[in-house]
Amino acid sequence: MADAAEHLDIGRVLNNTFGVIMRNPLIFLGLSFLIVALPQALVQLATGAATASSDPDAMMAMFSSPSLIAASAGGWLLVMILSILLQATFIIATVKDLNGQPVSLADCIAQAIGKFLPLIGLGIVMTLGIMAGMILLIIPGLILALMWIVASPVMMAEDKGIIDSLKRSAELTKGSKRWIVLLFVVYIILSMILGMLMIPFVFAGPIAIMLVGLVINTLTGAIQGTGIAAIYVDLRIVKEGGNSDALSDIFA
Repeated sequence: MADAAEHLDIGRVLNNTFGVIMRNPLIFLGLSFLIVALPQALVQLATGAATASSDPDAMMAMFSSPSLIAASAGGWLLVMILSILLQATFIIATVKDLNGQPVSLADCIAQAIGKFLPLIGLGIVMTLGIMAGMILLIIPGLILALMWIVASPVMMAEDKGIIDSLKRSAELTKGSKRWIVLLFVVYIILSMILGMLMIPFVFAGPIAIMLVGLVINTLTGAIQGTGIAAIYVDLRIVKEGGNSDALSDIFA
C-alpha cells in the first residue's frame, strides 16, 4: 500500500541522510575524504590552483599555460571518475543501511566497480538530454534533471539498463518533483552555511584555504552522495510501501 502522502518526505530524507552518515562515519566521511576531497586538493596543489585562487597574476598565468591547462583537465577528469565510483558506493551502502542490512565496504566498492561503465553511459545520456532541454528555454532541462535524479540509484539497486533506469526514475519522481526542489533548496542552504566556514581563512593563505576546503568537500561529498540514495529509498517507500520492507529485495 502506498504512502498516504504520495510524495517525498523531506524530513525523512534528511533524517535518513544524516543518520546513515552518523552510523557509518568511517565509510562515508572516510571515503569522501580519500576519493573526492583529497584528490581535489592534490590536483589544486599540482596545478597551482590553490595559490592562484588568491593571486590574480598567478591565475592568469595558469590559464595561459597549455601544460597547466592539460594537467588541470586530466586531474579533474580523474576526480570525476573517482566521484562516480564514490556515489555508486554510497548508493549501495545507503540502501543497505536503510534496509537494515550489514554494510561491507569491500562489497560496496566491488559492486560499484562492476557498474562503472554503465554509470558512465548513463551520465552521458543524462547530460546530453538535460543540455538539450536547457537549450529549449531551460525549463525542459530542469524538468528532465528532476525526473532523472534517481536514475543512478535505480541502475545500482535494481540492475536496470540506461533507458530503463531513466524511465524508472521518471516513474518514481512523479508527484514529488516540487518536494525534490524544496529538498535541494535545503541542501543549498546547508552548503552555503558550510561555505561560510571558508570566509575567516580567505586571507590566511592558500594552505589554510586548502585545509578548510578538505573538511568542507569531505562533508558535502558525503551528504550529496548519501542524499541522492536517501531520496531514492524514500520514493520507493512512497510508491511501494509504508516502510523499508518495500526494499527487502535489494542486494539480497
